[in-house]
Amino acid sequence: MSVGTMDQGDLSGSHVKIGAASHVGRNLGIFAAVAVLGAAIAGFTMYSGKADAAKLEQLAAFRASFAQKCEAPAWKSELSPVLRDTYLNSAQLQQVVATQQTALTGNGTCEDVLKALKAGDFPLPAPTPTPAQ
Repeated sequence: MSVGTMDQGDLSGSHVKIGAASHVGRNLGIFAAVAVLGAAIAGFTMYSGKADAAKLEQLAAFRASFAQKCEAPAWKSELSPVLRDTYLNSAQLQQVVATQQTALTGNGTCEDVLKALKAGDFPLPAPTPTPAQ
């Protein structure tokens, strides 16, 4: 039926719906897409956090080994945010630490380990001041 004609025969035909079409399907699709995206972000964050925790454990073990073997109390201090971020974002630095951990476990000297760390741009902790006598 067209609006321009007022023929009563047209009114008895099919029903013409006036108003907006239902968007239930579209809204459910958008909701599902947002839910999947949220789950993907949460999953990636959890996975990334676990991987970072494992890397930081390796760094902590190295620092503890160095502090013990080389009598360096500064290495026992809390991990600085700069060292944490630098270590997590540098595969080269992680490799240097792994190599030097092996050297410390073996017969590597503290001086050789420090030289290798400096060559690998490892952020060394500030030395602790010795008390004046």
